[in-house]
Amino acid sequence: MKATVGTVIAVVVACMTAAGCGGSGSKHKTTTTHATGSTTHASGAINAGTASTPTVTSGPVHASLHGANHTPTVGSHWVYTVHATDASGKPLSGTVDTEFAFAGTVVGHEAPPVHRLKDGVLHDKITFPSSSVGHPITLVTVIHTTAGSVALGWPVTATR
Repeated sequence: MKATVGTVIAVVVACMTAAGCGGSGSKHKTTTTHATGSTTHASGAINAGTASTPTVTSGPVHASLHGANHTPTVGSHWVYTVHATDASGKPLSGTVDTEFAFAGTVVGHEAPPVHRLKDGVLHDKITFPSSSVGHPITLVTVIHTTAGSVALGWPVTATR
């Protein structure tokens, strides 16, 4: 799957940086939830904005997120992979929502935002726009399976 990270992410990030993370005038929808992003949940919402770990190895869902590096080059494909199993190591299927967070707030979604997790694996590639250069963003994958959901984070700062 190929997707381009919209310039809306960089614009929202730049506005939030300039406004001291206020962002109250933004027309972009963000989601606020109240659970820990790195824990497994059988049901309910998890806070994708605070997902900061690339691996979860406890609970009913074990998962990992691995990006090509932490400094994607704008205009080039940047690859990431998600793996998910149950506690006994059996691959899980489900969906993966891919989001972008800045300072703990979800500021954007990959297009398309939802991908299929098949046999425990998702391979995807995205392209960062030039307007994202220098902004510390966390790529967040929210993995949903019948065994539960987890949110994983991979920090990136795009370069030229």
